Amino acid sequence: MREKRWEDRTLTCKDCGRSFLFTAGEQKFYAARGFVSQPHRCKECRRGHKYAGQSQKALYPAVCAACGREARVPFLPSADQMVYCGDCYAQIKAERREIELEALPREGGGRREEA
Repeated sequence: MREKRWEDRTLTCKDCGRSFLFTAGEQKFYAARGFVSQPHRCKECRRGHKYAGQSQKALYPAVCAACGREARVPFLPSADQMVYCGDCYAQIKAERREIELEALPREGGGRREEA
């Protein structure tokens, strides 16, 4: 079976109408979790939809350690703590998941040892 080629796709949010990127890493993550449909909302609208009706947590300003953009986080970051914006955190999480999936034993033989 051929491995599927993942490519970034631009989608349109059904709530706000803005375009957002559905990255190859996110697509791999969705496939690994068994999700068959793509997201219909951008990250901001998904977050707002998820927490609708709940009390809002306080958000604290921080600077993303990966891209340098401003991030808002639900905890008070300390000076020695690395903080990431939502986009960078999602990418790091997807990359970690990919590494974990690659480390899983393969069918019919278990793990391969590198020479």
